[in-house]
Amino acid sequence: MANILYTIIISPLVQIIEFVYVFFYKVSKNIPFSVLGVSLTVSFLSLPLYIMAERWQVVERETVKRLKPAVNRIKSVFSGDEQFMILSTYYRQNHYHPLYQLRSSIGLIVQIPFFIAAYLFLSNLATLHGVSFLSIKDIGAPDSLFHIGKISINILPIAMTLINCAAGAVYTQNLSVRDKIQVYGIAALFLILLYNSPSALVLYWTLNNIFSLIKNIFYKIKNPLKVLYIIMSAVFSLFILYILFIARKRQFSYRLLIVFVISLFYFMPLFLKFFNYLYKNFLLKLFQNRKNMIIFFLLSCFTLFLLAGLYIPSSVIASSPDEFCYIENHASPFTYIIHSNLFFFGTFILWPVSIFFLFSDKIKSFLVFIFVSLAVICAVYTVAFSGNYGTINNIFTFNTTGVFKTSFIQAFLSVITVFFILSALFFLIGKNKITYLNSFLSVLIISLTVISIFNIAKIKKAYALLGVKMANAPEKTSLEPVFKLSKENKNVIVIMADGAINGFVPLIFGEHPEIEKQFDGFTLYRNTVSFSNHTLMGVPPLWGGYEYTPAEMNRKSNIPLVEKHNQALLTIPLLLTKAGFNVTVTDPSWANYSWVPDISIYKKYENINAFNTIWQYTGLWYEKNEPDEKEYTYKRIMRNIIWFSILKMNNPLLRLIIYDKAWYWSTDDHGSSIINFIHSYAILDFLPELTSFDSAEQSALFITNETTHEPIYLHEQTFKPSKISSSIGNSKYKANRKYHSNTALYLKLGEWFDLLRKNGVYDNTRIIITADHGGTIENLLSNEPLFIKGEIRESYNPVFLYKDFNSHGTLSINNNFMTNADVPFFTLNGLMENPVNPFTGNPITTQPKENGIFITTYDAPMAGNHGKYVFNIKEDQWMYLHDSIYEASNWEKVKLP
Repeated sequence: MANILYTIIISPLVQIIEFVYVFFYKVSKNIPFSVLGVSLTVSFLSLPLYIMAERWQVVERETVKRLKPAVNRIKSVFSGDEQFMILSTYYRQNHYHPLYQLRSSIGLIVQIPFFIAAYLFLSNLATLHGVSFLSIKDIGAPDSLFHIGKISINILPIAMTLINCAAGAVYTQNLSVRDKIQVYGIAALFLILLYNSPSALVLYWTLNNIFSLIKNIFYKIKNPLKVLYIIMSAVFSLFILYILFIARKRQFSYRLLIVFVISLFYFMPLFLKFFNYLYKNFLLKLFQNRKNMIIFFLLSCFTLFLLAGLYIPSSVIASSPDEFCYIENHASPFTYIIHSNLFFFGTFILWPVSIFFLFSDKIKSFLVFIFVSLAVICAVYTVAFSGNYGTINNIFTFNTTGVFKTSFIQAFLSVITVFFILSALFFLIGKNKITYLNSFLSVLIISLTVISIFNIAKIKKAYALLGVKMANAPEKTSLEPVFKLSKENKNVIVIMADGAINGFVPLIFGEHPEIEKQFDGFTLYRNTVSFSNHTLMGVPPLWGGYEYTPAEMNRKSNIPLVEKHNQALLTIPLLLTKAGFNVTVTDPSWANYSWVPDISIYKKYENINAFNTIWQYTGLWYEKNEPDEKEYTYKRIMRNIIWFSILKMNNPLLRLIIYDKAWYWSTDDHGSSIINFIHSYAILDFLPELTSFDSAEQSALFITNETTHEPIYLHEQTFKPSKISSSIGNSKYKANRKYHSNTALYLKLGEWFDLLRKNGVYDNTRIIITADHGGTIENLLSNEPLFIKGEIRESYNPVFLYKDFNSHGTLSINNNFMTNADVPFFTLNGLMENPVNPFTGNPITTQPKENGIFITTYDAPMAGNHGKYVFNIKEDQWMYLHDSIYEASNWEKVKLP
C-alpha cells in the first residue's frame, strides 16, 4: 500500500525534481548550483499553492474570530449533548463545520509531499558525495563545520532553523499564540529531522526557508507583485549574464535557447493582460454551466491518464511482450503497465483535481483550457505523429538518435497542428459548444480504452505462451558441456553476432595484438552488406541464402512470412545433416516469429539439437563474477516507460531533447544495460566450460549471440563489463559503448580459439563469424557518412570473418563485394556437391549478387509490423546496390522491379 501511495503522490514530484536538477546541471555543470536551482524552481512552482493555502487560512481565522464570541457564550451556558446540538445548529446556520479548522493547516499539508520528494531524491543522489560547497567539504554528508573536542556540530541545520524562525516571526505578527506555537514547532521538527541529513538536503530546505522569509515580507509591503517583478527581472538578468559569459561549457546555441526562454519572463505583464483578455472574452463562458465545465476538466484529465498510463505502455509492450517478461524477479509484464497507471493517475488526475478545487474561478478556467488542450494535442501527436523509431530495447533506448530526425514538412505540420487545435477550442468555447468537446473526449476515451484492452489481451496471451517455454527451459544452475566438437573429424562453427560492426574489426585487432594472433588464418570480407538494418529481415538470407532476402520473400506472396522465415533457419542445418554432420543450433533469431526463439521447428529432424542459451547463464555469471555493481533492469524499465510515454505525447521536435541521449533526464546512467549484455556475454565467457571435444561424428555449431547488440562499457584494465564509463585503447571510438561490446566478443572468442588449438580441433574446424546487420557508427566506411532514410551505411555493413580448414596467417582483408547471404555457400562449400535448398530445390550459390542487390531501408523490426504474407515495405524504401559499399554512387534509391 505504501508503494502505491508513493507512486501516485510522491513519484511525480520526484521526477519533476530530478528533471530540474539535471537541467540546471546541464546549464552549469555545477552540482551545488543544481541543488539551489531545484530549491528555487520548486518554491516558484508551489508558490500558487502556498498563496491559495494562505487565503484559505485567512478565511479560517476570520471565520473563527467572527464566531468565537457566540461560541464562548454557548459553551458557558450549555454543556453535554445540549451544548453539542446548539453548537452544531449555530455552525450550520453560519455555513461552518469544525472540520474546516483543517484549512488552517493547508500550508503545512502542501509542504509535506514536496519535502518528502526532495528528501528521497537528494538523500539517494550518489553524485553529491565528495562535492564541496563553500566551507562544506562534502554536501553528500552532514556539514560538521564546528567541533567541540571530538563532537561535531552541524551549523547548516541551525542556520536553516534560525531563518525558518525569522520567517515565522514575520508571518505570525498579529496572529494567535496557537498559530505561533505551530510555526515554531514545525521549525523545531525540521531541525530534528534534518540535523544529520546530507548538507545538500539542508541547503535545499534552507533556501526554501529564505524564499519563505522573502515571501512573508512581501505580504507586508504595498504592490508586492510589482516589487516581485522588478526583483525577479534583476535576478534573471544576472542569471542570463552567468549563462552567456561564465557557464561556457555548453554550446552557445544551447545557452542562447535557455536565455530566450528566461527572457520571456520580462514580458510577463503583457502575458497577464493577454490572459485577462482570454478570460473575459472566451473562458468566462465556461462558467455558464459549472457542471459541464467540471465534466470537461475531468474528461481531459482522464484522457491524459489513459493515453500516458495505459495506451502507450500497453502498445509498446504488446509490440514485443516477451522482452518485458521474466525481468529479474518480476515475471509479469503487467507490472510496468500498472506502475504507469499509478504514476499517471497521480500526475493527471489526483494532483490536478486536488489543485483545481483550491483555486478561484478565473484560475479554474485556465486549468480547464490547459488540460483540454493538452489532451487533444497529446492524443494527436501520439497517433498522427507516432514516428518510426525502429529497433528499441526493453529499457526504451534506440539503436541511434537518427530516428528522431524530423523533415521540414513534419516539423511544420506538428507546429501548425497546435495552432489549429487551439483555434478550434477557442471557437467552440466562444460559441458555448462545450458539449461537443465533451462528446469528442468521450469518444477518444472509449477508443483508447478499447485499443488498450486488445493490447492487454495480446500481452496476456504472449505471457502465457512464454510461461510454458520458460517452464521447459529453466535457468541453468551448473555448467555442463553443450557444444561438442570432434578431434578426428571436420567441424563447422557459424557464429551470428547480432549487430556486429565490420569496420570495428581492424581497429580492435590493431589495438589487441593477442586477438589477431588468436584469429590465426581468418579473412575479413570488408565489403559486405546486409539486406536490412535489423534482425527480422536481416537473418533469413544469412541462414537460407538469396532466396530469403526481403525482396525475394515478398515475391513469394502465397507463403506466410513465418513459414519462409522458418525455412531459412532450417536450410543450412538440414543440408549439413545430409552431409553427415551432427548439428547444434542455439537461439535461432525469430524462430517461428517468436521473440524467445521457438526451437520446436527443429524437433522433427534427426541429428539437429536445438536449444536457447541467452539469459540461461546470467545467474551463474553473477555468482561467479560478483560485479561491483549489479544492475536492476526492472527499475530502469519502471522509470523509462514513464518517460517514453512523455516522449510519444510530445511534439516530434522535442522528442530528441526528452530522449536525452538515452538518459531521459536521469541522474543515473540508464543509457546502457549491463544485465541485458550479460544475458549473451555469459555464454561467451563460459564457452570453455560449455565445450567438449569428444564427438565421434562431424560436428556443426550454429551459435546466435547478442553480445554486440547491447552496447556497454568495459573496464579499461580488466575488460570486464562495467556500468561506469571508460575508455579502452586509443582509437577515436575508445569511449564508444558499441566499440566496447564488439571488443568483448573478439576477446572471448580469442580465448575460446586458444582452447580449440590446445585440444587439437582448430585446424579441422571451419569458422564463420557474421552478423544480420551492422550498426550506426559514423565515418567507418568513409570520411563522409551517407545517410539513407536517417540511417548510415554502417547499419548495412555486418561483420564477415571466415577461416577455412587448415588455414593460417595474419588477418587478411578481402574487398570483394559480398553479402551475408553468401554465408550458406561458404558454410557448405566443399562439404557436399551442388547443395540445393531442401524446400525449393534451387541451388545454394553466390551468383545472384553479380547484377546488384536490393536492400530495404524500412526499419520495422517486429513481426507484428508486417502482414501475414509480405513485409509492409513501401515503394520508396528500397535501395539498389552493386559492386562496392564504399562508393556513394553505388547506392541508388529505386522501386522494386
